[in-house]
Amino acid sequence: MRTILTAQIEGIRIVGEARTGAEALQLIDHCDIDLMLVDINIPKLNGLEVIRYLRRSHPDTKVIITTAYDDFEMTRTAIHLKADEYLLKPIRTEILVATVQSCIQQLGAGRRSRQVVHRIDDLLEQDAYREAIALVRQHTEWIYTQRECPPRELIVDFAAALTKLAQEKGLHIPDRLAEQVAQLPTAKLDDRDRQQVLSTVMGLADLLFDGASERFGYSSDTVQKVLNYIERNLSKGVTLEEVAEYANISSCYLSRLFKKTLNINFVTYLTNRRIALAKEMLTGTELPITNIALGLSYNGINYFCKSFKKEVGLSPSEYRQQFRPEQGAMLPQ
Repeated sequence: MRTILTAQIEGIRIVGEARTGAEALQLIDHCDIDLMLVDINIPKLNGLEVIRYLRRSHPDTKVIITTAYDDFEMTRTAIHLKADEYLLKPIRTEILVATVQSCIQQLGAGRRSRQVVHRIDDLLEQDAYREAIALVRQHTEWIYTQRECPPRELIVDFAAALTKLAQEKGLHIPDRLAEQVAQLPTAKLDDRDRQQVLSTVMGLADLLFDGASERFGYSSDTVQKVLNYIERNLSKGVTLEEVAEYANISSCYLSRLFKKTLNINFVTYLTNRRIALAKEMLTGTELPITNIALGLSYNGINYFCKSFKKEVGLSPSEYRQQFRPEQGAMLPQ
């Protein structure tokens, strides 16, 4: 297997080999393992016991089980331990290589999700809510552009990483939000359900910042509270009256406060943020312009195109054609 993998997969590095389960545990304790291939029938702790040990400290390590036994109970246990692939011996070379390559591709995308969550953790310390929400939205849209790795797996991993961060902060996940996260592995993740998926992961980000505000006493002045609310509701057609009710102030007072603090009126600010988000979606996603208009709660594509051209000087299609990055480019973090 070492010969096959090193010869046919560029850049792969074998960090260790184990003849027994006991040797495998030593490797797990001392090596940074991205992918482990393990046989079920090995001495001194079998393969399933090795995987169970691995999962205590390495929940994200990819696992490929190789075995000569096609046993239902064994397969069910492997699934419970989050094994990624289950290969029956004898294994054809092309199947082995393709399986390992698939896991490596998933690792690359999964690492990006973990990097995003680490960045969100940093933004928590800075009380940079709007930047974090923009990052969550951007990363979710990036996931939907992936072709090598199924978006469902990346969405589930991203939500799991955010949930883990919340738990590490000692935060309780509300039942409704926990239920939404639990439904991700079986939910339809096509374009029609994109807003619900985005709402779920943004809900986790909201929870993190709400918890940070309570624990660390971050400032929560009225304007900042309003700006945060607008940011997470850009796709819902938020109104001055709705925001005022949320902030528990009158709409007239909120309008004056906006002008005094930001030197811009509420409608102009909201329009600017929606247009800015539309630009990101036009250049960073493959969504049809109609979907973008609907996703930002514009009353029809014609109104969206007219508003966009008034603000930008180009139609949405002209803007996408002129400013879209080359095919395959990564979205900025």
